[in-house]
Amino acid sequence: MKLIIRIFNVVIMAIAAVAAVFLFLPPAFTFKSKITLNVDTFSQFVPETEYSKDIDIPKLLGTDVINVGLSFDLDIAGINEMKDGKKEVINDKLVSKNIDDIVTVLHEPVDLITEFAIRSNVKKLISEQVYNYVEQAFNDYKSSHPGSEKAISSSTEDILDEVGIDDEYYTNFTNELYDTANAKDATVDSVNNVLYDQINEALDRAKRSGIVDVSSFGDSAKENIRSSIVSVFNSLNLIKEDGNSLEPIGQIAYVYLSSYLKQELSSDMSEEELARKPDEEIGAYSDRLLETYVLTKMPDIFYQIVGYVSLGLFIGVFVFAGIWALLIVITLIKTFTKKPWTFFGPWFWLVGIVELILGFGLTALARFALRKVDIASLGLPIQNLLVSIKTYALIPSILFIVCIALAIVYTVIKSIAKKTVA
Repeated sequence: MKLIIRIFNVVIMAIAAVAAVFLFLPPAFTFKSKITLNVDTFSQFVPETEYSKDIDIPKLLGTDVINVGLSFDLDIAGINEMKDGKKEVINDKLVSKNIDDIVTVLHEPVDLITEFAIRSNVKKLISEQVYNYVEQAFNDYKSSHPGSEKAISSSTEDILDEVGIDDEYYTNFTNELYDTANAKDATVDSVNNVLYDQINEALDRAKRSGIVDVSSFGDSAKENIRSSIVSVFNSLNLIKEDGNSLEPIGQIAYVYLSSYLKQELSSDMSEEELARKPDEEIGAYSDRLLETYVLTKMPDIFYQIVGYVSLGLFIGVFVFAGIWALLIVITLIKTFTKKPWTFFGPWFWLVGIVELILGFGLTALARFALRKVDIASLGLPIQNLLVSIKTYALIPSILFIVCIALAIVYTVIKSIAKKTVA
């Protein structure tokens, strides 16, 4: 019977050794999540204009949801660094990387939504401009040819249909103007040249109808078009300080976002710190301000909680390792005595329960309980949230459960062995 006890002792020491090793082997703390953003709800946070209100965002993106991932792994050294709750360390270890990852993921849908909305706006504005100039040329012709039967029986729409100024024409026109305004070296003059040339081409087409007079469209018209462009781009905050260079029109969302963030941060940071760096693209500038904003507005309680959790995990790893090591030492000594049965002791069970909660319990809570939380009721553009949390205590906590079963069998055998000795 003592031989069986000693065999059990070897098994117990092996389990304890494995548990102790796995306290230090995997990452001390692993957090992974998948946040599913509802595109319909998410699109409500995009400013709506007269031209974009009918855009079907899910159809545009080809999906009803956008998945964003958050993750980080911390080793014992990382937890040790964060246990004091220092903002700089916690930001570097946890916050900044995830902000960068989320921003990178969201760039694509934001860019798609922005581009489609702007192209829709540009197309509508172009069609209005062409219509107005053709109508003016038509009215000029009617004024100079009051008896023209064709002019009397026609309309501006008839002229446009006759010469092929249709939806396809406006689409091609829009693409050329958008590409010009979205170029890195875009200027008011370059956009004006394209717009003027395209309107001029539209009027040349309209001349084929024989009932328009385009003589009034000349240099003065070009200057008028430029004034309109300056007015529009000024209202969009896209004209740079030199009065001619433009921010790429496709980056307008980042222009507005960076302007908003700069204003929000003005009370916390100097103008120099918030200034856009030379040759820094507006998207990168917006991302930098967004990260600064999140880090600046992060409440102190967040860093305190992270610090306390890190301190607890740091102390815990050595307490857990000490209990498993103590079990190995006691069992090893007892194995070579006349009464070889070891004992687990109350501290082993008490600390083991804490280890079980920190390891298996925390993982199960994150995986199953959080799924039942009604995220949608919070009013955020989040449809679903999946979270996976693992600590260094996961495998040791599973081994602790094994020890519970083993201890029951061991107690029975030990009781028999004691009676035999007696």
